[in-house]
Amino acid sequence: MLKPNVQYRCIGKGFCGSIWTLEGSQDDVCTAIKREDGGPGRSVTNDYNMHLRVLQSALQHPPSIPLSIPQCHELIQPTDAWWQLRLHQFPAGYSACRALISERIPKVPRPISDKIVDLFCAGNAPLSDFVKSNVDDDACLIRPYLGRRRRHRQEATSTSRFQRFSLRNVPLHIDQMEALGLDASSYAETMADALALMHWGARIDANDVEFVLAPPRRVEPPPSSAFQSEYLGIHCMWILDFDCCRPLSMDEAGIEKACVAFFRNDPFYPRPGSGEAADEELWKVFKQRFLVASRGVLGEVSEDGRILAEKLVERIEGEGRLRMRRRKEEWACVEHLSY
Repeated sequence: MLKPNVQYRCIGKGFCGSIWTLEGSQDDVCTAIKREDGGPGRSVTNDYNMHLRVLQSALQHPPSIPLSIPQCHELIQPTDAWWQLRLHQFPAGYSACRALISERIPKVPRPISDKIVDLFCAGNAPLSDFVKSNVDDDACLIRPYLGRRRRHRQEATSTSRFQRFSLRNVPLHIDQMEALGLDASSYAETMADALALMHWGARIDANDVEFVLAPPRRVEPPPSSAFQSEYLGIHCMWILDFDCCRPLSMDEAGIEKACVAFFRNDPFYPRPGSGEAADEELWKVFKQRFLVASRGVLGEVSEDGRILAEKLVERIEGEGRLRMRRRKEEWACVEHLSY
């Protein structure tokens, strides 16, 4: 039932568009609207089509780990009746456009997001109080960066509340996960299963997809496969944002395309060639699980098809070594110039 007095609220913005929800309506509390009002060349139509391919892949190869994919409900065109009924619920000045209606990922509960604020804003009470009370910071999702450690850790604490920090898509780096006792290996295995589903089941390059940690769907009892953490509570790993994905060919060209996407994406996946022992071990966990999951998805294709995963891993490791060699050369050059 439509409630005309309930207004849509923006809970996120990206290059593809803005994300809206009717948080004041019990009917739509689990629904998100992605408007195609972002940068040129980005398409919610492609997002919709790629999203459906991933959902179909998950149906054919159900993941046994706490991986969640939002349901994809409907693609809305600017001339559809949906806008005639709801446009007045958006802020003044907004017009009808192409939009994608999908399941909303549950936001991180306030008690947990408050702990994240305390972690990132330690020693800055004004900023901490501002973020905790800011309505725009209520839609909290956590981005697990298994492929990055923080390089620069702030020694001197700023007390200004104007220091930049937002709970929207807050990054949680691998060194922070270690400090909080989070199970990074299980996260790595979940990402490996997701990548196998996308590459070999959905046959997409997984370019610019996002992984977030958030609560599981509201079901009772909570799924037994969900992650359990004293710090983050019960949570799952969700994947979203498929608008930059493209079809993946099952050949050498596809392997190269998948490798480029792997390194182009934000550092969600563990990455080889870091030179740090803990990171190399985490890459081994990811690699082994990816190969096992890939064999499960590719089990019915030809022998040539089944070795695609091995070729991709070899290509990623080679690129990782190349990038590490370049970084060492750059560091040596900097050290030489400093003398």
